[in-house]
This record gives sequence, structure tokens and C-alpha cells, in this order.
Amino acid sequence: MLKKLIAPLAALGMAALLSGCFLLPKETARPELPLVTPYNGAEYATAEVTRGDVSDEVKVTFAYSPTRRADLRFAVQGRSYGVILAALGSEVKAGELVAELDTSAEQEAIRATETELAKLRIRLESAQTALELALEEERLQGGYSTVASSARQADIAYYEAAIAIREKRLAEQQEDLESLRLYAPFDGTVTYVKAIDQNTRSGKTETVVTVTDTTSALFTTLTEEWARFPVGETVVVHTDGGDYLCVSRDPADCGLSAELTPKGQKNVCLEILEQEPPEGSVRGEVRIVLETRQGVLRLPLRAVFTAGDRYYVYHEDESGLKTAMEIGCGLSDGSYIEITEGLEEGDHVIVS
Repeated sequence: MLKKLIAPLAALGMAALLSGCFLLPKETARPELPLVTPYNGAEYATAEVTRGDVSDEVKVTFAYSPTRRADLRFAVQGRSYGVILAALGSEVKAGELVAELDTSAEQEAIRATETELAKLRIRLESAQTALELALEEERLQGGYSTVASSARQADIAYYEAAIAIREKRLAEQQEDLESLRLYAPFDGTVTYVKAIDQNTRSGKTETVVTVTDTTSALFTTLTEEWARFPVGETVVVHTDGGDYLCVSRDPADCGLSAELTPKGQKNVCLEILEQEPPEGSVRGEVRIVLETRQGVLRLPLRAVFTAGDRYYVYHEDESGLKTAMEIGCGLSDGSYIEITEGLEEGDHVIVS
């Protein structure tokens, strides 16, 4: 009977012991890293702290266009057309007038202002001559101020003010007139002309004339970094097929808008200089160096990770465990990052 009881009790005791093991805390297994380089007895992929140059760069991406094309539109809505001078297939020169709306009212207003200006200038000249005579008369009378000279000076002041007002008005009228005209932005071929009749009215979104130039090769982009490409500046565009020396052109000369977008962007146009242009659709990159630090401690960027605004690396501590260590960092060029504190030249860190 005793033997029969001992066997079940032993089985129950063993089961309790086994179940109790599952209540103990488990040790978290450390994930293994790729086997690349032996390091402190463990085998991890590592990176060495070295000295070298690190540059802070701005990179701007451009798209290559084998042709320049300008779709010319009026900025005025609902005006009658005057004339379209450009013919389909014709060659035009930069600055050539290709179309205009009805400008009869604007030209009449300009003629009227010019007539007023001419009259005022004649009267001003007469007042200046009269003042000279009045001053001479004063001199002959002993240098005493006379009513005549004061009156002439008042006349001159009046005419000068009136002329300034008319000149400002004339400048505004001429701007209004130019807004009703379209000019070719560059030498090229007219590849589209809008059909019009006496009832046609202008529309802000309607293309009137398209000018195309197939003789130039351009890289273009719309970017917030537009101020870094002043007109006439030479830059190098890097592509997979090679590098291209280019010069920055006025966007308007490339058939592009020169206006600032609500997002603070502008078009940038780069013309390839004295090189065979690329074939097909190509994308390129311009790298503008803002700052370079030479001979600094650095690590491959892939060896450094961040948490908030802090920088860390992994290293193997004395117990052989992978541990995160905070370091100080400076410039980064996308491949390397400057190390300012926490590591020395020749130190190794684990590549995460």
C-alpha cells in the first residue's frame, strides 16, 4: 500500500517542480549581428573611428530637358484681341512681339499723358527763364527780393511737381500696355498659334503662342534653394552618365515662370556648356558645399543612431554585452558624420 502511494506522490511533486520553472523570469536573448569582423572575442560587424573630411552640403535635384518650350499667355481676362503676329512654323527672335490684345485705349491714354508732359515742360522752361530775368532785375536793384522772383519760383515748383506726377502716370500706363503684349522669350520656332476672330476674348489660362527651341540643353527644377543659383553662376550637375558644366540662366529666358510660389519656390534653369547633352530623360544633382571640416574624427553614418536630438553608438562592454553609448556629433555629409566627443581615433563600434 505504501509503494502505491509513493509513486503518485512522486509524480505530483515532479509536475509541481516543472510548472514552477515556468514562473521564473526568462532571460532576454541578445540578438545576433551579422558575422563580419571579430571584435573583443565576439563576432560583430564593426566600424572604426578614423580621421577625414566632412562637408555640410545642400543637394538639389534637376531634370534634363532636351528642348526649351514657352507657352505664352496673357495675364488679362476678357479683353478683345488685337493681332497675332507669329505664324505657325515661323522663326522668332528673343524679344520679338508675337501677339497683342486690343491696345487702342491704352495707347490713347499714353498719347494724352505725353501731350500734357510736353506742355508742362515748355511752361517749366518759360518759368525758369522768367526767374533768371527776375533775379537779374533784383541784382540791378541792389539784391532785394521782389515779388516777381518769388512768383517765378512758385511756378517752377508747381510745374516740377506736375511733371513728376505725369511721369509716374506715364510709366504706369506703359506697364499696362506691355501687359497686353506677348514677346518671344528666346530664339525659336513657333509650334502653336491660337485661332482667333473678332469675337475672341483673352483668357488667363489659354495658351496663345508656343515657342520651342531645340538647339539648347537644359536642366531645370522648382526649388526653395533658388537663391543659390544666381544668373550667370556656373555649377556642375552630377548624373549617372557623367558630370555637366552648366551656367544658370534667367528662368524667363528658358520659358519658365520667374515668380515665387506660395511655398517659397522658384524655377531654376541651368544650360549645359560646350558638352554633348545627355540622351533621353536624365536626372542630375547639384551639390553645394556650405561648410567643410578637415581632418576630424568621423564614423560611417550607418554606425550612429539617434534618439530625439541625441546620438548613440553600440559597443561591446567588458562583460561582452552590446551596450548603447551616447556620443557628440557635428557635420554630416550623408555618408560620414563628425564625432566631437565620446570616441577616439581607432575605436571600434558595432554597426547596428
